[in-house]
Amino acid sequence: MAMVQLVVISAAWVTLLVVPCARVLLRRPAPRRSAHSGHLPRRGSAPRRVPAPGRLPRKGSAPASWARRPGAQNRELRRLDRDMQTVDVAARAAALPPVPIEQLAFDLRRLDRQRRTGPLRSSEVGMAALLQAYDARLRLACACLGVTEHLQPLQGVDLELERVRVEGRLEAAGLALRD
Repeated sequence: MAMVQLVVISAAWVTLLVVPCARVLLRRPAPRRSAHSGHLPRRGSAPRRVPAPGRLPRKGSAPASWARRPGAQNRELRRLDRDMQTVDVAARAAALPPVPIEQLAFDLRRLDRQRRTGPLRSSEVGMAALLQAYDARLRLACACLGVTEHLQPLQGVDLELERVRVEGRLEAAGLALRD
């Protein structure tokens, strides 16, 4: 009886392990598609290089993968892509209404609190992003209150000193930066 069970279990294992492998090995290779047939590349192909945001693609580079696919949704994406190429982002950002000074003060207090005691103090990348956000809000507050600042071109200790100077000027102008 034990021998029969051993044979049945062995046959089951062979079926589960060998048959799928044999199917893969004996399968006919799929016909090769041409690169210009409109189909997406296979998974094994090399990844495409995508230009960095704000940079134009190299001359002669291929359009995005959705641009080659037919269909109504992709047609809308192609139309949006064409329209976005003619938009001046800097002019659109300048035309936006200014941020209220109350919102700036709230954001500066929150970011300052996170900068001094937040969980991002242990992460270099998180702290750098937090300081960039804090500096951007400081620049906006300076623009609203007419305070001169030079935060953008500075780095390192010079940036820290300028940040302290700007905070002092903003507080002198009546903006409470600390709780």
